[in-house]
Parts: sequence; structure tokens; C-alpha cells
Amino acid sequence: MTQRLILMFAVLTVGTASAVDYKSQIAPIFRNKCYACHSVTKKVKGKLALDDDKLSEQIGPGKNIIPGEAMKSTMYINCTLPDDDADVMPPEGKNKLTAAELDLLKAWIAEGASLTAGGAAPAPATPAAATTMPAAGGDGPLMKWTSSDGKLIEAHFMGLQADGVLLKMPATGVTHIVPLTRLSPESQTQAKTATK
Repeated sequence: MTQRLILMFAVLTVGTASAVDYKSQIAPIFRNKCYACHSVTKKVKGKLALDDDKLSEQIGPGKNIIPGEAMKSTMYINCTLPDDDADVMPPEGKNKLTAAELDLLKAWIAEGASLTAGGAAPAPATPAAATTMPAAGGDGPLMKWTSSDGKLIEAHFMGLQADGVLLKMPATGVTHIVPLTRLSPESQTQAKTATK
């Protein structure tokens, strides 16, 4: 967990860096471990195709990959089940994901399951999904945020969304969804009480 927090805050503090890159880290896992059963080039079991051009259909609320919520994502859950579970993927313990691959998958989902060049996906701009959103056309206040392991960043508070805080990086202008659990208790309170 600590290593992933360091990676996440590295993403937030260095605009072009990324914690988990889909193309170089996640796509190879899918190709090597999942395509035998879940690719339009081979076969598509369970209506689940993980090809680059089909994967976006599996990402979103109520789908196999729920951005920001690895522990609620069927994709991650099924890959972590015991070998004798009927729903384990890959089935029958064949070509099972390594601990490092599972960590990458979990971190990628937690960061927003971006299909672009690594890091967290930009936050959706759907006001109905957010608890608090910025005033039209404006950035939220520039505030200091601390991770649960003490790393400090400055970012614009853009609002709350489910169990995450929307932080816009001043250097890149990209808004990231950071799970509240990755913030210190003080920063969690700050997020919950911040107003626009």
C-alpha cells in the first residue's frame, strides 16, 4: 500500500510521470494472461473482450472495471480468488497472474483505469455524480494535501466524487480522482469540509 501511495503522489507531483501505464504495463498482462479466452482475435468467453479497442466497454460504474475501486471491480476480484473457486480468472490456476501483476492491475484500477499514457484518468465532468463541484469556469482553491504516508502536494480542490477527492494539478491542468483512503486523516477532513 505504501509503495502505491508513493507512486500515486509521484504522478500527482510530476505531471508527465505515471504510476501505472496501460500500454506498457497493463495491456501486456491482458495479452499474456487473458487473451486466450477474452480477445476478438481468439475467442470471447463471457462476452468479455480485453482487446485495446474493446476494453473501454468494460470500464465504468456497474461494469467489470470500476475506476478508482479495484476492490469492487469484478476484473480484479476474479483474478484474486482461490484456484478452486469457480469464478477465478484465469480458470483452473492456469497462467495465473503473479503478485506483481495483481498489484499493477489493482493500482491501475485505483488510479482511474486510464487507457491513455499512464496515471489517473481525468475525472468525469458529470455534476450529478459529484458531491461537490467547482463553480462554472473556475478552479477550486489551491490547497496543500498530504498522503497517508506523509507526502505533500499542492492541488486545486475541485470537489468530492463518491469515495474520492477531485484534485486538479496546477502544472498540468489535469484533474485526478484520489481515493480518500490515500490521504492523511487531516486531508480527508479538509476534503470533506472544503467548500467552493
